Amino acid sequence: MGLHAETLRPPVDHRPRRAPATPRPRRPDATAAGWDAPATRPPDEQATAGREPPAQADRGLMLLIIFTASALLVVALVVLAGAVGQMWILAPIMIVDFAVTAAVLVTVAKLLEDDAR
Repeated sequence: MGLHAETLRPPVDHRPRRAPATPRPRRPDATAAGWDAPATRPPDEQATAGREPPAQADRGLMLLIIFTASALLVVALVVLAGAVGQMWILAPIMIVDFAVTAAVLVTVAKLLEDDAR
């Protein structure tokens, strides 16, 4: 019989890595003048300059809410159409259906637009 794949691999070395003996070279643009420049700004500007605005907790939550509400509304309208039993009810139902479909598509487009920025 042939050898198993486990026996063909060399053993893994689990020794921890050591830090390099020589320090890393400094970047050419990291000069003392570059370190002093941020100190000339006022303190409140320093604190806000490096930060970005906080991200929204869940950007897709609005899409979930609109999609769920749309689906529930369409189901309710189908039940209404069954209760009425007339063909004229289909016209207002289709108008509402197109409106909620447009609302879902606009929400998706807004989410895609936010990602592009």
